[in-house]
Amino acid sequence: MDSIRPVIHTTVIQPEWLDYNDHLNVAYYLLIFDQAGEALVHSLGLGELVTRATGISWVVLENHITYDNEVTLGQMVDVRVQLLDHDQKRLHLYFEMHVKGDRGYLAATLEQMLLCVDLNKRRSTWFPDNVQAEIQSLSRSHADFPRPGNIGRQIGIHRLVR
Repeated sequence: MDSIRPVIHTTVIQPEWLDYNDHLNVAYYLLIFDQAGEALVHSLGLGELVTRATGISWVVLENHITYDNEVTLGQMVDVRVQLLDHDQKRLHLYFEMHVKGDRGYLAATLEQMLLCVDLNKRRSTWFPDNVQAEIQSLSRSHADFPRPGNIGRQIGIHRLVR
């Protein structure tokens, strides 16, 4: 299991999150990743309380999820995060969901583009200075992490030429 990327969120798989295949429904992978994203932006100084006070928030522009291994009822998962890139308005993020335990394993990954928005104007804006300082600090701490091999992929059916 990858021990380099820091854990940003931990949760236990709930019964209502299962589908009729008796494993985690695809929608709830996204819920768990969203909870991890919320924990991340809160740690950067931009969460619900800040949004309610200032109107400055964040939105997701794009998600790419891989479902690597099954997750079932009662399992505990950690979500790890890596900041891949950033500018004044955007974060390019990579998350990994790992099932915890003696035989922990990678369950899913998420590549995400996040945008800072001013809800009062309903348009993009720069991250506040204090948040940009936290992003810079996070960027420095992640600078030596290996670049994930599965980012920037396109979805498609690869056919053999006959």
